[in-house]
Amino acid sequence: MHNILVFLPAIFPFDPAIDTPLGHRNLVLIYDLTWGLQFGYAVYAIYTWRVASRQKPPQK
Repeated sequence: MHNILVFLPAIFPFDPAIDTPLGHRNLVLIYDLTWGLQFGYAVYAIYTWRVASRQKPPQK
């Protein structure tokens, strides 16, 4: 966990010339929310795809 925290400043650099502390925090939260939603949708899509592939077509 500590290793991840070391790389966060490189991913979300804080520039005091253009960022405010609150604005930067909100930007990081928006990025986290967006990635979380996209990851959640990917998990949902893979889950539904696997469930659909397990269902057998009706026998005639």
